[in-house]
Amino acid sequence: MKNRAAHPGEAAERRALLRAALLEARARTQSELVAYLEAHGHSVTQSCVSRDLREVGARKVGGRYRLAPERRSQLPGLAALIEGFSSAGPHLVVVRTLPGGAQRVAHAIDTEAWPEAAGSVAGDDTIFVASHTKSGQQGILDRLQAAIGPESLGGIA
Repeated sequence: MKNRAAHPGEAAERRALLRAALLEARARTQSELVAYLEAHGHSVTQSCVSRDLREVGARKVGGRYRLAPERRSQLPGLAALIEGFSSAGPHLVVVRTLPGGAQRVAHAIDTEAWPEAAGSVAGDDTIFVASHTKSGQQGILDRLQAAIGPESLGGIA
């Protein structure tokens, strides 16, 4: 049996590559996607591609795999709930919200499906967002800043 992820960020990298392939190409079969990913350095099986397609929200429409239309981000509408955010260690971002706001903001972050984010845990007013890599941590910080706007008080504390 193959190890699905040789390193923690491999699945995220593979899914980002899969998204790009679906935007650029007209894949008709999962076998075509397996070949594409293997040509780009990812040894995968058809069942792995099937799981990844489900994870990225791809559907077969008109005989071709396509990504679902982009949903509008919920984060800008929740910017008023975010008091700030900062890095903590090499793979963690801490987001501080108004009391009771963490669950809504964490759900919005999770539905964004950022490839850098491994997942989040929310309490009442604090969210921990784990990244796959150190550079992924910076990507999460950048995405948060972009989502809530440059005029907000959020930022690296």
